[in-house]
Order: sequence, then C-alpha cells, then structure tokens
Amino acid sequence: MKLHNQAMDDDYLSVEFDKAEKKLKDALKKCDKNACSKSVVGKLHIALGTVYGGGNKLDQAKAEFVLALQADPKAALIDALTTTELAQAFKEAQAAGKAGKASGDGGGKATKAAAGDVPHTPVAEQAVNTPVPVYVEIPDEIDASKATVRYKPFGSPKWKSLEMRRLESGFGVEIPCEDVTTTGDIRYFVILRDEAGDPVGTAGSMQAPHRVPIKNEIEHEPSLPGQEPPKRCAAKEDCPPGLPGCPEAGGKRGDKTWGAACEATEECQSGLACVNGTCEQGSDEGGGASKGKSKGNRNVVGVSGQLDLLLVRGTDYVCSGSDAAYACFYPGGDGRQFYGEPADLEGTNGVKGGLSLAGWRVMLSYDRQLFSDLSLLLGVRVGFAFGGSPSSKNGPNPWSDGAGNELQNPHLQALSFLPLHAELRATYFLLGDRIVEKGGFRPYAFVSPIGLAQVNASVPVDVCDRRTEEGDPLSTSSSNRCPANTRYVENLDAYQITGRNFSALGAGVVYGITQNFGVSAEMKVMLMWPTLGLVLAPTVSPVFAF
Repeated sequence: MKLHNQAMDDDYLSVEFDKAEKKLKDALKKCDKNACSKSVVGKLHIALGTVYGGGNKLDQAKAEFVLALQADPKAALIDALTTTELAQAFKEAQAAGKAGKASGDGGGKATKAAAGDVPHTPVAEQAVNTPVPVYVEIPDEIDASKATVRYKPFGSPKWKSLEMRRLESGFGVEIPCEDVTTTGDIRYFVILRDEAGDPVGTAGSMQAPHRVPIKNEIEHEPSLPGQEPPKRCAAKEDCPPGLPGCPEAGGKRGDKTWGAACEATEECQSGLACVNGTCEQGSDEGGGASKGKSKGNRNVVGVSGQLDLLLVRGTDYVCSGSDAAYACFYPGGDGRQFYGEPADLEGTNGVKGGLSLAGWRVMLSYDRQLFSDLSLLLGVRVGFAFGGSPSSKNGPNPWSDGAGNELQNPHLQALSFLPLHAELRATYFLLGDRIVEKGGFRPYAFVSPIGLAQVNASVPVDVCDRRTEEGDPLSTSSSNRCPANTRYVENLDAYQITGRNFSALGAGVVYGITQNFGVSAEMKVMLMWPTLGLVLAPTVSPVFAF
C-alpha cells in the first residue's frame, strides 16, 4: 500500500504515468502467492487501470478492472480520479465479469480470465533468462494455417510478435530469453489465421491476455509437446557481464525488486540496476549508488596540455663552447647564435641550477585496456611542442689571432629544436576496474619506456667577450663592467640542450564527470637522453572512454 500511495499521490498526480505503473506492478508482484488480501489486490488493479486511463490506454485499463473485480467483487473506482471514459471501461469490465461467471469461469486466476474462442492453458511458470514455451492446440472446427503470438515482456511498453510453427495438432513457439530477463508476468495472446490471412480464432486478447509468471526459482520446467525443456541462456548472451543491470561472470544477483532501496546493482534482480539508491530498469548512467564491481569501457582517448619544466643544472663556461649541453643566443629571438670567447670573470658566463619553463605541448592520446579483469592499459601519445630553443641562423666564424692567421672556433652550431612528441605508455589504474566513473576519482600510475621529444630551456647570462661578432680580437679600453680588450654582452639566452629521446614515469587521477567523460591530471618525470636532462611535466587532459 505504500507503493500504491506513492504511485497515486505522487507520480500519477505529477503526470509521471510510467513511474506510477512500475510501482504498482512491483506492488502486485509482492502480492504473488496470496501474500496480500483480496481487497488490497483489487485496489492495486484499480489503481493500475486508473493510470492506464490517464495515459489513454483504455483497453488496458479495462483489463485491469476485470482483474480487480475477480480479486475483489467489491472493488470500486477512485472517486477523485474517475473520468467518464474510466467509468465506461469499469462498466464494461463488470459486464465481462458477469459473462465469465455465467459461462462457468468462476473468476479464478488471471490466466483463466483471458478472452478468446480457442481453449488454451499457459505454462504455470518459467525461470528468468529461459525461453517461455507457448503451445496452442487447434480444435477440429477451426481451419487455421498460421498462428502468431503477440506478447509483452514485463516492464515493456510495446507488444512484440512471433510466428508460431506447426507442432503436433497445433502451433508452438518459444518466447526468446532476451525478453525474459527479469521477474514479473509475460503477457501474450495468439491469433489464428487461414490461408487468406483472415483471423479465424484467438486464444486470449490484448485486453485480457494470458500470463506466465517469471521467477528466479521454479519447481517444474515447462516445455513444448514432445520436446525437452528449453535451456537457460548463457549469461554472456542474454546479459553480458559488465552491462549495467547485469551480473559479473559467475556472479549472483539479489532479489530486490523495482523501487527497492539499494547500494549496489548486484542487490537488484536481473535486468534492474541500482540508480540513485533505487532498483530501476535500464542503465545506471544517472549516477546510482552502485558500489559493486563493474567493468568500464576499455578504450580511452584524450587531448592533453603539458607544461615543460626543465631542471637546469648549475655550471660555468656555458657560453664558451666547451659544454655541448649549452648553446647561447643573442637576445631578440632572431636566431643569432653566440660564437665568442668569454673572459673568465666571476659572476659571468655561468648559471645557477633550478627549474626553468621550457615551453608547452599539446598531445592526442589513445589507450586500450588489454584484459577485462586487469586495469592495465597500453597507449600512445603524439603531439607538438611550442617553445624550446630557436633555430641557429649562422654558423661559427673562424677566429683570428690579429696577425691574419685563423684559429679553430670551439663552438658548434646548435641543431634545430625538435617540436614533435611521441611516446609509448603503460598505465595501471588503482582502486577499481573502471577507468572513468561519474563522480569518482580513479588514481593511476604509468611508465613510458621510450619516447621522442626535446625539452630546451634558457637562462639569461652576461659575458665579457674578447672578440667581435666576426671573430676578430678586440682592442679597447676597459669599462666599469668588463676589463680591457673585451666587450660587454648582456642577457644572452643560454639554452640547456637535451637529448631527443626520453623515458618517463608518473602518476595521476581521473575524475569522472559522466560514465564516459572525465578529466585527468597527472605529473610526469621525464629523463631526457642521450644528452641528459630532467623534466617535470604537469599535464591536464579531458578523456573519453568507450
């Protein structure tokens, strides 16, 4: 009655007929096996008929009123919710009930109330995920060449059709297990036709169909005449493990019905999912309270933005040409490389160690979970870097000794910066099997054994150069900044040049905004080689799992 009151006082008055219908059907399921008084059963059928009437389904409303009167002859319409159309349907239901009693029907169970002119007794019950046998024996006086069964799975808004085949002295078929995935009643009726396709008889009707209760456990396995009972469908065929509302492989489902409170999908009956703390039909996409183990999507794509922070090592003589890990450029960004001969003076031609912003890069990513029961992913990253060192526009000039003789210039022309990025990655997700879960955090660790990239960062350096830009020795007086025969060059960009390969490791976390879309944040440590360099790389990426 609590479900009854919720359906009529809340859902029906809010014009949410589907919710009201589900609650009332669940209430009727709780009344199986005489668990409720006849008056309660009558009220539930009256309420369900009223809901159907609100949705302009008057034939279904009439069928529910027939069942209400069979359960409780004193059942009456709800005065405050009665319309002219409902009153007429109720009168017709009363008339149908009297006709049934006059023919000796006696108003028994719902399955005996089905209309039609062909005698038929449905099977008593069937198990969940098992085909339902339907057999109709054809009387001699009916010349039927074809038979069609129209059926409605529990909770479905639509009727489905199956063509029946000749079997002994009638027609038979099995309603497939894909429509027998949850407990409740399957309703059906049979239409018989002659060679011309004209109806010649029916067993049941849309208004008063036959019913077969679907249960988790049954006492006797039904079958078609002369055949073995149909076998229960394999879980991977009718309810794939990992599909919302389906159990894990080898797992068991609970017995909670529609509308029952839940914390995990496994507590609900097969075909239902725990959504917002309640067992409901369909997917748990709405962010239910399901805490049970469930597999997520196995492919992940994303677009990453990464900052490059190079740990510049402190050293001297960075612009002397003696350290291949450094190249110096004149300020202005025009690519003029410095090839001079800095004087050995304290406070010049050296850098202090520390982090320096080297640039940033954009990458596309793809990862694939290798095994359904192990959250290990292999993937790739490809992208493009912005920043780095400029391309050298001029090669080194030979040095002159001042007497017309050439000397070897120790500087090498710097190679152009490599803007491409590519890496292989293995990722392992912790604390759960899902990669993306709505409202949840999924931490992970990763390793990139090999990658292609370059990270170059600069530090400003002042030098006192003994030569002109052309490589000739200087002959000038001293200044307050530099000694005699030198020139003061301020704010050279001393770039630490790293190798074009790297290996990396790191950790991150994905926060799910929906069941398929989330945002990841991670910290990566890159070891550049063969010219060594250490890079800290924070990364943010929207990710999509499918």
